[in-house]
Amino acid sequence: MREIEKTVTSAGFACLHAAREGRRTTAQTAYLADGVVRAGLDGVARSAVLPPKAPAVFVECGIVGRTPALRVDHHHPGDPGYEMPAERFLDGSSLGQVLQLLEREPTETQRLLAAGDHCLTAAYQGACPGVEPGELLFLRAAWQAKMSGRSLSDVIEGILAAARQVRRQHDSEFGESRFFDPTRVPKDLPEGAAYAGIAVRYRALLPDGVLKEMLKGASPEHIERFIAEHQEAGRQAYGNPYRGYAGAYWSAT
Repeated sequence: MREIEKTVTSAGFACLHAAREGRRTTAQTAYLADGVVRAGLDGVARSAVLPPKAPAVFVECGIVGRTPALRVDHHHPGDPGYEMPAERFLDGSSLGQVLQLLEREPTETQRLLAAGDHCLTAAYQGACPGVEPGELLFLRAAWQAKMSGRSLSDVIEGILAAARQVRRQHDSEFGESRFFDPTRVPKDLPEGAAYAGIAVRYRALLPDGVLKEMLKGASPEHIERFIAEHQEAGRQAYGNPYRGYAGAYWSAT
């Protein structure tokens, strides 16, 4: 999303952020926005207005009561990138869709970002044309190191260690590695599982007290079973069988 914002603004277009009750939306509320804000370099959200008749492109969000001129997304059925396979990751990823709208060719870095966003596990297994898994690992580990303050070597070792643990804990009966205790989830687990090419199911406790369960790197049938399981239990669940991921929200603790 940072690269999308940089690309859009460099092309001379305004970039606003979806908001709910005056605050920038989270992943859980991105499609329930009731307005927009402008987030500066300091991270502070400042009020903004989206003119009623101004054509707008919605990128992975939705504003209640507002129909966009175009939609850029790959999360829900009907989205332009929803059914795109790994070999068409540029058509599938939101970054790739934005570049196509602006009639720009992707840089090497943008190709890596698009592959990692649209189909990370497949990209690490060499399924994305022109994307070298080692370069993808270096890019993502370097960014994680920058954002977390960890050293690059520590992040890479964390990813490789998580990959080893995922392989050890793989349950052939369920076709996944399971980490249900949020307090004992290995560092860099999602990245390590993607690097190993093994489906992983794990849970995380969000800041608002909601328990979130995630399944990543799984087959379409596996994803569909996960979503159905949680929906039948009355939980909010989402996912994309074509991209191999799903998530569900449990009640606040």
